Amino acid sequence: MPSVVVVGLQWGDEGKGKVAAYLSKGARLAVRYNGGPNAGHTVVYSGRTFRMHLIPAGGLVCGRAAICSGVYVDLRTLAEELRESREVRPDLKVVLSPRAQVITELALRAEELLESMRGERAIGTTRRGIGPTAVERFGRVGLRVADLLERETLKEKLGDIAAFWRLEGSDLDAMAESLSEQFMSLDLEVAEVSRVIRDHLTSGGTVVFEGAQGTMLDVYYGTYPYVTSSVTTSAGVSPGCGVPVRWVDSVVGVAKAYTTRVGAGPFPTELHGDAAERIRSTGGEYGATTGRPRRIGWLDLVQLKFATDLNGTDRIFLTRIDTLSGLTGLKVCTAYEGYKDGDYPVTLSELSKVRPVYAELEGWPVIDDVQRTTIVREGYGALHPNARRYVEFLEEHLGTPVKQIGIGPGVEDVVER
Repeated sequence: MPSVVVVGLQWGDEGKGKVAAYLSKGARLAVRYNGGPNAGHTVVYSGRTFRMHLIPAGGLVCGRAAICSGVYVDLRTLAEELRESREVRPDLKVVLSPRAQVITELALRAEELLESMRGERAIGTTRRGIGPTAVERFGRVGLRVADLLERETLKEKLGDIAAFWRLEGSDLDAMAESLSEQFMSLDLEVAEVSRVIRDHLTSGGTVVFEGAQGTMLDVYYGTYPYVTSSVTTSAGVSPGCGVPVRWVDSVVGVAKAYTTRVGAGPFPTELHGDAAERIRSTGGEYGATTGRPRRIGWLDLVQLKFATDLNGTDRIFLTRIDTLSGLTGLKVCTAYEGYKDGDYPVTLSELSKVRPVYAELEGWPVIDDVQRTTIVREGYGALHPNARRYVEFLEEHLGTPVKQIGIGPGVEDVVER
């Protein structure tokens, strides 16, 4: 298949970095199509752990990466990622869209003000300036990568942003100089990414489109207003990259074997106490960008069915099944009391009141390093019967095949079905 979209099916942090890297073996190009440095993809490559915020994780594997117009770019973050990535992949080539939006110091200041104004109703953003930069984009005052090529008008454009946010007293000269210096220091190509993608696809190459965050953080379909400021579903590929919808051949939905989310907002299957802490510590459930502990919950098939249908998911890549190993009993939410199959609450008040209906399943023994190697080598049949039963239970309820199962942190710690 020449093109595949990797999309998160939950509230982010599903392991998309590992999945994108795994699927990028043999690919011509890895593409990041949405989000910004508020999202971090963790991937273990060449014996090192990388937390990628802007460069697609698949780029480490295939050696060529693209950052599309749908991405919000922090130049300092990008420079640091380029340096770290090239320590293990010196030949890494990165193409940046001139239409991508640039995060400025003004956006960071605006976000601090907006969050403080909300008080107890603060969204709990990562304070990386994503939301205000999105507002600037749709308010038609935003700064794009192309604007950094026109130094003579850069200060004027920053002045428009400062006026938009009413941020008086900003040193626009220093800001323009700093942005110019950061941009000029980047060792990458600025080019129309849609053309680059087309060239690879028409020549028979495989392109992996890598999404950030997860479906439930989508600005249109997520748990609004506790969402991010971009389209996080598979539909974001077309506007984010400037490619026709028909260029997408396959959608791989990534889901954890349990559920997590970061920040505020309703979470029907949330766990507290020893069980939550055990899963959090075993799975290293702390934000790749902020280090914040993630909220933990049982797997929610109502939510997951909503997401698989919304994304047109062809197959599921289930991650972190090893994190659940060693638990004596597991719960899976199969319905919400009073809701029909296929219905998902729209408002926060509805979602905060739902009562999950749980199925209880038996756990399986801890998967140690020796067993992990054996399972990867021998395949699905080497998994404990209870682990296989768990996978097949999800598959049956979702009506979507689970084709790959992650059983460890490494890119190769994958069981194929």
